[in-house]
Amino acid sequence: MTTKRILVIDDEDDIREVVQLCLKTVGGWEVLTACSGDEGLTKAEAEQPDAILLDVMMPEMGYQPKAGQLYQERPGKEKPPCRV
Repeated sequence: MTTKRILVIDDEDDIREVVQLCLKTVGGWEVLTACSGDEGLTKAEAEQPDAILLDVMMPEMGYQPKAGQLYQERPGKEKPPCRV
């Protein structure tokens, strides 16, 4: 069985750590993290995760522009990024 990979994009360290721990230990996911929308876009393109959790309240940018880029850069992926 292949381990599913998820990318967590959040600017708050503590939230990233808790989400990463929960997804890894409870869900068995391989968890990738990014602390900004730009870093998230780079990792999403390079790593092609199976799922993405995206913080909607990151101060340096609005959710809509980055989410739009994530939708466009995920060819072949059925599920859009999930907002948190």
